[in-house]
Amino acid sequence: MDQLTQYAWIGALVFARLGSVIMLAPGWGENATPARFRLAAGVLITAILAPALASKAPPMPPSTGGVIALVAMEVLTGIILGVGARLLFSAVQVAGAIMGLASGLGFAQQVDPLMNQTSAIFSAFLSLMGVVLVMATGLHNVLIAGVASSYDLFPVGGFPPIGDSVEFVTDTVATAFTLGLQIAAPVLIFSVVFNIGLGFASRLIPQVQMYLVAMPASVLLGTAVIALGLGGGLMVWLAAMEREVRLFGAT
Repeated sequence: MDQLTQYAWIGALVFARLGSVIMLAPGWGENATPARFRLAAGVLITAILAPALASKAPPMPPSTGGVIALVAMEVLTGIILGVGARLLFSAVQVAGAIMGLASGLGFAQQVDPLMNQTSAIFSAFLSLMGVVLVMATGLHNVLIAGVASSYDLFPVGGFPPIGDSVEFVTDTVATAFTLGLQIAAPVLIFSVVFNIGLGFASRLIPQVQMYLVAMPASVLLGTAVIALGLGGGLMVWLAAMEREVRLFGAT
């Protein structure tokens, strides 16, 4: 009975961290993903990881307060890891917003099937594309492996270092914005060159209604530039996602 209780305790600790990550992580934690599926996946993965992590788990505290404190620490650690992955995933949404503004479709809205709300058309498209890439390339499995390796960096029962956690989140936000700009760089450069040329043309030919001519051309050419450069930008983002996820337990 004592062994069964200890195994259940280890499973509870693993599920507390893993469940927090699954609640927030890309692919696993989307609003479109059924809650029952996330719960079943968390329980199944916990059953797989618990025996391997049993040696790293402390014994069950004798008091209820100690149990709650350890579980709360694991939930907090999982939230930090999940938020980091979610923030890096937001790079595609940043890129979508920039692409919309640069191409003239910034005000075009559509329903985002992942968030169940309206958003910019390119942001919704790239969010869906990002989830497809995460699941198709197996990055969601790499994320689970990173969580398993995170026990070397964040031992069970230890309070996550506040300074390192804040630095981790700050660096992740900066990386997300940088990646978003890199993905949207082709259409952003096109927008700058196009608008400069449009300004010269309006000065040279003031009789022409430049807005009526430029708006369709901006949408058409901007969409073409996005189509040409999107593949390379998403590959850069995917490589950065995999690198960051592997760092969960690397240092």
